[in-house]
Amino acid sequence: MLTQHAEILITDTDLAKLREMTRSLRSSHHPFRQYAGDLESELGRARVVPRADVPPDVVTMNSTVRIRDTRSREPEEFTLVYPADSDALDGRISVLAPLGLAVLGARTGDRIKWQVPAGVRTFTVEAILYQPEAAGDAHL
Repeated sequence: MLTQHAEILITDTDLAKLREMTRSLRSSHHPFRQYAGDLESELGRARVVPRADVPPDVVTMNSTVRIRDTRSREPEEFTLVYPADSDALDGRISVLAPLGLAVLGARTGDRIKWQVPAGVRTFTVEAILYQPEAAGDAHL
């Protein structure tokens, strides 16, 4: 995975849940445990903000985001979720998937480079269509 957004912002609540998840994955024989290290690296470089203070243009957990491929100009919309809630056919992408990990903490306007089997694709975060914190959905 390659990312090209200067700073990752993450809420204190998301950080706690994600760190708990990565600890659990690393201590088990779960098939996703190999991705826990990538997520931990991203979390290690993140700037943590209180949930109430996260700007509305930041991709947080359970946010719905629209990205646009810079080459094809095709948009893609999905919701960033925890692995147990993922369903690519329903537009719910796991934070452990390369694309999910790449958008975590990104802001509207950030450019993201994502490694795919055919090479590198570049996307722009075009819009945050829904962010739980901005919507006042504290339960997510």
